[in-house]
Amino acid sequence: MSDRAAWISAGFVTAVLLGAPVVALALKLVTSATDRDAIKAFRDQGLRYGGLVIGALERCLVFTFVLRGEFQAIGLILAAKGLIRYAEIKDARDQKVAEYVLIGTMLSLLWAVGVALLVERGAPAG
Repeated sequence: MSDRAAWISAGFVTAVLLGAPVVALALKLVTSATDRDAIKAFRDQGLRYGGLVIGALERCLVFTFVLRGEFQAIGLILAAKGLIRYAEIKDARDQKVAEYVLIGTMLSLLWAVGVALLVERGAPAG
């Protein structure tokens, strides 16, 4: 494996797999115990690991798009997620749930973009 491929592989693992605990920690810092009750009720309506899988897939796509220089494709991800999640967020009884989803999405995407840019800048030329 070339040095560049090793950098990209390590970056991919960092962006996709380590993104979930980083985002979870950040979300824990902005939510209180009472907020977490509303969020848990919201999350219990979906698949058991749905949010984790969606987040990992988003970070995978974003990481790939950044390395390919396809930044406009990230906008498509945001638009698609916004359309899909709109009704769900709109119908949330608690604004905290909507903010939780939005903050989590933004943090997840920022993490993937940041890791991809570090890899792009740090990896040896291929």
